[in-house]
Amino acid sequence: MYHIDPKSNFDQFRISMSSDSVNDVWSTIWVRVVTEIWNHKIFIIFKRGVADASEVFALVQVKVWFWILVKNRSALFSFSNWCLEPIVCMRMVS
Repeated sequence: MYHIDPKSNFDQFRISMSSDSVNDVWSTIWVRVVTEIWNHKIFIIFKRGVADASEVFALVQVKVWFWILVKNRSALFSFSNWCLEPIVCMRMVS
């Protein structure tokens, strides 16, 4: 289902049976994806950049991983673990 309203789309990223900390990670992922797409669009329009979905995805991965580490000091997993098994890493966030 597509949502015109961003709030409705954002609300879909909440998982009813998950902890608040896991839902915080999902919310952060949503915000980072939207922000990075927007920033990339601006880069393409005003700096004549080239569309690169891999770059947007990589930036989201790095920024969400860093946010988790800063927000939750008990989350002790590497960036490579985050990239390979994000769901497992999310379960480690308390």
